[in-house]
This record gives sequence, C-alpha cells and structure tokens, in this order.
Amino acid sequence: MSASVLTPVLTPGSSSPPATTHWIISKRDDLIWFVGSSAVSYLALILLSLGFPLTLIYFVWFVGVDGPHVIATVTRTYFDKSERARLGWMLWVLIPFMLVGPAMVAIGQGSLFFLFAICWQHFHIAKQHMGFMMLWKAKNKERDAQEMKLDKWFLLTSTILPLALFVVKTRLAWWRFSGPLEVGSEVAYGVIASAYVIFQLRKWRAGKPMNSPKLLLLAVLIPLQWLAFGYAASFGPDGILRAGIMLGLFHSLQYHRLLWFHNKNRYQTPGAREKHGLAVVLAKDFGYYFLAAVGLHAIIAAAPQVLYPAQWLIATVWGFAFMHYFLDSKIWRVRGDKELAAALHI
Repeated sequence: MSASVLTPVLTPGSSSPPATTHWIISKRDDLIWFVGSSAVSYLALILLSLGFPLTLIYFVWFVGVDGPHVIATVTRTYFDKSERARLGWMLWVLIPFMLVGPAMVAIGQGSLFFLFAICWQHFHIAKQHMGFMMLWKAKNKERDAQEMKLDKWFLLTSTILPLALFVVKTRLAWWRFSGPLEVGSEVAYGVIASAYVIFQLRKWRAGKPMNSPKLLLLAVLIPLQWLAFGYAASFGPDGILRAGIMLGLFHSLQYHRLLWFHNKNRYQTPGAREKHGLAVVLAKDFGYYFLAAVGLHAIIAAAPQVLYPAQWLIATVWGFAFMHYFLDSKIWRVRGDKELAAALHI
C-alpha cells in the first residue's frame, strides 16, 4: 500500500480519546498481521546475518510475498468496474511507467533509474506504515493537533533517515562531509526520538489513554529500519536488496491482510457482482484472491525476468511496482469515500 496512503478524516481538536482501544480489524488480527508480521522480517535479518543463502530468501520474498502484493492491487482497481470508471486515466499510467525504465537503461542511466526505484519503494513502505498509524488514530479518536504532527514527522524521519544514511555510506563515502553528515544526522535523530519518548511518557503519567496499536507498531518498526539498513550498508550499494527483502516482508504481509479485509467487506454486499464485476469473484475466497495475485505476478513479472534477465527488461517490470505505488496513493483515501470507509469499518 509497499507503501500506501491511508488518510482518514482527522480533525484537530481537544476532545479526549476513548479509554477503550479500538483496532482496525480486531485485536488478534491487528497484533498478528499489522504488528506481529514484523517477526518475519526480523527472522530474515537473523538468517541473512548467519549466512543463509540470499537466493532462497529472495525467491520466497519475490515470488510468494512481495511480488503478489504488488499485483494484488489489480483486484480492487483494474478488476473492479466501478473503480475503473472512477480512476479513469490513472489506470493508464502503467504504460509510461513501463517505458521509463528501459529508456533510461538505453541512454546509460540504468543505475540512476534503479536508485530512484528503490527510493520510491522505501518511501512507499514508509507511507503505508503512516497509513496504519493514521487508521489507529482515527479509530481511537486521537485528535490532538500537536501529537498528530509529532507522530507523522517522527514516523517519517524514523523510516526515511536510515535509507538516506545508507545512500550516504554506500554512494557518497568519498565526499569530505559524509562523515560529519552521518554523525550530525544520528545525533539530531537521537534528540527527536528522545523528545517523542518524553512526550509519550508525560501523556501516560497524566493519565491520558495511550494508543497501544500505534506505539506497538513504532516499537517493532523503528529498530527494524535501522538494523536493516545498517546491516545492508556493509555490502555496499548492492546491499539495498537485502534491506528491501527484510523491510518488504513486513510491509507485504500487512498489505495482503488489509486488502483481503477490504475486499471481503466491499465485494460481499448485496448487488456487488453487478456493480464491481470480476473483483467480486476473487473476493469469494482467500484462495481465489491469493492465487490470482501469485499467478499474475508469475506470468507478467517473475517469468520474464527468469527467462530473459536483461537489465532493460528488469527495468520494464519495475513499471508494475510503480503502478502499485501510484494507485495506492489514490485508492486508500477515506476522506469523501463512504464505501471505502465502510469496507474498513471506520
């Protein structure tokens, strides 16, 4: 939603949040899929650190988890006739997205293209985590304007800064200011993190309700970001693949669960078949949904790269990921979309 923008209506105000914690799906589902699935990423980090073959972990990630989550977006866009009508021209962005990569490879700028692709991928992941945080804030009526800004900037800084420092360490190590920039950034982040922790402690000591799901997400996400990019940096620029696998596993599992929750709620209502078309068929059973995601990914993305692993073709396939990043920034906006809000139980 790899990265994704979930933006519920949150009006800053002074009303206090309820004492009862509210979850997106349920306490059990949220803890398992939106927080606990980070354990898979930590396991990948441990296995890679112990020398487990990268190829095997990459295969499982790319073919069985991450790739299908990218293609799964079509189950609620291209396969939904009402969404096709609403999105219109936006569905055609796939074509230029598939052309820009091979064009840059052709003019000798393949490295720049792949760096851009990776950066967009990780920004997308950061935005998805932001989306989950905002959903939990909406569910728990956490509307304090100061805390809203603090939450947003703390999460974005905690997810983007490790990537930025990875780029500095692996591509700008020759720059005379790279060392001071790293140290200065880490010190500044330490100050920001301390301020955030102090804010939450003061809130807790004042007896105000704490947003447990949000804090649990931050507790598992932030160490993962720093550990993943710190470990990946030891492999130079190519280490970005290792970071992508570790962070992408958590992100993709979150997305699969949220998308299935949405699809089941939206496409199993009376009259849905006539309104939404094929999307309803794929929402009848999780097996249909996942088989479609895995199968389409295998046919249009994985197989071509295996059969003909040319750089221009790999750059072309990135177009599907770009499509996913772009559409996710449009289709998860709850503001003004009552049907989406209902499907997410907001």
